[in-house]
Amino acid sequence: MKRYQIFIKSLILFFLFISGTAWGFWGRDYLVEINGQKYTTDDFKRWWKYWKDPGMKVPETPDPFIDWNLMADEALALGLDQEPSYRRKLDIFIQVRSLMQLKYDEVDSRIDLSRKTLWPEYVKNYTPRLKIKALITNDENEVQAWKEKIKTPKDFETLFEKLSPEGKARDFGWERPITIPEVIKDKVLSASPGEILGPLKLNNRFYILYVEEKRGPEEEDFKKVRNNVATRVKKRESQRLTAELIKRLREKYPVEINQEVLNQIGLEEPPKDLAGATVLKIADKSLTGADLHKLLKKEAKLRAGKTPSSQELNQIKQRIINDSIAQTLTTWEAINRHYEKRPPLKEVYDFYRRQRLVRELEEKIIWPNVKVTEEDARRYYEEHKKDFTRPAQVEMAVIKTQDEQLARKVYQRIQRGEDFFEVAKEVDFHGARPERRPLESLVPEMREVLEKMEEGRISPIIKFKSPFGEEWYAIVKLLKKNPEEVHPFEMVKKNIMKTLAQRRFEELKREYLAKLREKSQIKIHQKTWRRLKKELEATDEAHVH
Repeated sequence: MKRYQIFIKSLILFFLFISGTAWGFWGRDYLVEINGQKYTTDDFKRWWKYWKDPGMKVPETPDPFIDWNLMADEALALGLDQEPSYRRKLDIFIQVRSLMQLKYDEVDSRIDLSRKTLWPEYVKNYTPRLKIKALITNDENEVQAWKEKIKTPKDFETLFEKLSPEGKARDFGWERPITIPEVIKDKVLSASPGEILGPLKLNNRFYILYVEEKRGPEEEDFKKVRNNVATRVKKRESQRLTAELIKRLREKYPVEINQEVLNQIGLEEPPKDLAGATVLKIADKSLTGADLHKLLKKEAKLRAGKTPSSQELNQIKQRIINDSIAQTLTTWEAINRHYEKRPPLKEVYDFYRRQRLVRELEEKIIWPNVKVTEEDARRYYEEHKKDFTRPAQVEMAVIKTQDEQLARKVYQRIQRGEDFFEVAKEVDFHGARPERRPLESLVPEMREVLEKMEEGRISPIIKFKSPFGEEWYAIVKLLKKNPEEVHPFEMVKKNIMKTLAQRRFEELKREYLAKLREKSQIKIHQKTWRRLKKELEATDEAHVH
């Protein structure tokens, strides 16, 4: 009996334990249950991650999550997942996102941008640095004459100063291997500090160069150009890895090029037999002579009217073929890897798939029932005319100061007949500029005076306080009054109908959701929701700070 009592107590303690810390393991690990389908806090977090807009607060209840799932499930029940528009949008999503993931897997993730990689690149292409000055001319005889005069660096500097006003002397500052033209690079890089080079010919111009200083690799310099070095390495490695990927894919997928047809396609319209012939075939995808001709003409147009030579035409055709192969093969490979079935794409794909179901339901079931007539728009317009009324405006010029005595002196001068705008220039450097302002936007003291004034008149001194409590004195010249103006119905009709349609849609959507809720079994684990809401709010608060 005693052993039985110990067993019962142990069992009670066990259930007390699992009701707290381990209850989720035994079944109540859900947040909401909709028609027998349980959704966990993790389900809500994933939905909230993609559904919320920046700055959006956590909802007071899980209702938005429930409504979203009710609509997605209803769309499935109605077979909207078989709609061509739905399938097409999913296919585009998978294709675009899969290509991005393929690029990351095969290219981006394999590029090493650590110091171990970047330093040798820096040493090779960014050092040595040379501080260079140059004398430049188009006249070979002149450059020879300069050469004969220059025996020392001092001779160079003297001639440099003399030729500067003529535009024949230039200080290039610090140059690096990547900035020096190939035809003179070896000679320049091998020069010693203080050495004078030339004459050197480059692009039909003649140069005499003076290497003032020369520096090798330096840590501080490396830090300054590290981003540039990384960009250069990334671009080069990206091209190499992409080429290797395409090479592997060409071995994996059947690619056929009809060189005979390719050679015959030019800028002129191809005959019917060539237009219909296949130039490029990749499995069930093909590029015809007509397709190639169309692309070729488009490329040629980009050359600003210049007709490409035969060699250039062949190069353009080959580029089009290579681009078509690369685009087709990478798309196939990306899709065939089914990235949408595993992380990290699966999570966002699952959300997008159901979000598109919600949109299909809205577009196919709710929106067709939204009816807004011109009569509805006209009625709304008449009932809300103030919303379509431009407020009264004034065009005015203002002299403003915090000095009361100065304001009085200025006012007296204007009253004696001096020009308002000329006097204003003495108070403010910019004077009093005409400006247009809504009457309602003015401080009450100024608005009250201007409402009673006639155009062309000058106000008495108006005393008012700024939002910061400072006292100001203003004298206003009223140039023009523009009364309230109601926008004509035709000007605003389109926007009114759009607004009314959206309101009607929201109303019908609420009614539709109410019906879905009526026929559904929904359970909310309130304790779990309160805990989750608190957690998400704390996370949002942490991100703000």
